[in-house]
Amino acid sequence: MNDPPDIPTAPDPPAPLAREDARAVLGVTGRKDDTTPLLRTLRAHGTGLSFMVGLSVLAVVDGFQTQAFSVLTPEVSAGTGVDLGTISAIIGVQGVAAGLAPFGVAALLRRYPHRVRLALATGFAWSVATLFTGVVSGPVSLGALMLVNGATTGTVALLHPPLLMDAYPPAARMRVMSLYSASTPLANIVAPLFIAVLVSWLGMDWRAVFVSLGVVSVLACLPVLRLREPTLGRWDVAELSARAGVSPPTGHDDPMGFLATVRRVMRIPSIRRMAAGFTAIGALAVPYGVVISTLLDSEWGLSVGQRGLFTSATAVVSIVALAVFGSRAESAYRAGPARFMALSGGALALAAAAFALSALVPNLWLVLALLALGQALLAVIGPCLFIGGLSVVRPEDRAHAMAALGLILAFGGLAGAGLLALATAFFDMRGALLLLLLPAVAGSLLIATLHKTLMGDLDALIDHAIGEEKQC
Repeated sequence: MNDPPDIPTAPDPPAPLAREDARAVLGVTGRKDDTTPLLRTLRAHGTGLSFMVGLSVLAVVDGFQTQAFSVLTPEVSAGTGVDLGTISAIIGVQGVAAGLAPFGVAALLRRYPHRVRLALATGFAWSVATLFTGVVSGPVSLGALMLVNGATTGTVALLHPPLLMDAYPPAARMRVMSLYSASTPLANIVAPLFIAVLVSWLGMDWRAVFVSLGVVSVLACLPVLRLREPTLGRWDVAELSARAGVSPPTGHDDPMGFLATVRRVMRIPSIRRMAAGFTAIGALAVPYGVVISTLLDSEWGLSVGQRGLFTSATAVVSIVALAVFGSRAESAYRAGPARFMALSGGALALAAAAFALSALVPNLWLVLALLALGQALLAVIGPCLFIGGLSVVRPEDRAHAMAALGLILAFGGLAGAGLLALATAFFDMRGALLLLLLPAVAGSLLIATLHKTLMGDLDALIDHAIGEEKQC
């Protein structure tokens, strides 16, 4: 008697993904473990630092034209016959372009989801704009180039952080984002120093300086051509979907338009709280430079060169703080949102306290130390908020989130400028610095309360990834 034929059976469905395991995929393990060295972590995940370094190079050279224009404004005005009032208007238009361009690029990403190509295109665009600034002949050409530079510069914050989120696993993101964030203070050191070398040592005029900076910027962009587009949501949503045995949501065929997507992002409770925190940070950070520079001049008699040296020193301190803070913040994020957001809110509160104390102490060196400390603490908050906020947003919506938060930060800066104008009408600069403590304290309290919503929003993203429930 023949045996019955074998009947093929369907494979067993994958076991349900435990909530704790899903959270661990997103980087929250509930344990404050010792942090594995960064390079070892990256090797374990088959990646390296080249992607972060490439974007950092783009971020550094991004500031070349703005820095050079700031330093060489009198020479540009005399050489082109453009009066300072017109130059101020051109700078204003550049700022508007920097604020509006991210929204256009975010909308473009829905139809053209190639973020690395766009990042490279904007890099070459501002490089060419910098180079041709050296051959402008009047206000029209100068305004056009500044407009291009503003529009392309405004896309850096929109494209780079979401790219880093997709290029690096949660176990390394905080440290990578901190190292990348060091590109801003690094640019504040490199660009003025490079300009000083070109003018003082090589005797270049302003036109040759812009041409030289443009050439260097183009050359710096060339190695970045090797970067490849990371998979959208590779280390979070795509990984969760793979473990749950479902197809990952791509988001590219999402019928929602730009404004509808921004509304979806702003309906996330953590993003709303973070928006309030960004408003407070803008209200503190934007007037800070004006108050500190004026205070060091009027109260302590520091010259332009001495203030410039202090600015470079604070940039170095910020770079060190970002390098040191990254591991601690990553460990806090792993332990859970409560510890992580308390650390972030505490950093903002301490920054505000350092700025306020600098207005009260009678010793110049202590004033400088407090100001450098406050600036360093302010620098480390950005990576924390980027990681905390982008971690709860769908990968395809992260550019939209960055555009919205950038606009909110700008509005915070305007509010801070208004508060500064009000303060200086009734107080001296020391009193104004103390008054700026108010929005910072409010922002630190709001950021610290993010732990109430962050875990719930992480769970909502998990449900979206495994197809159980749609995120709002």
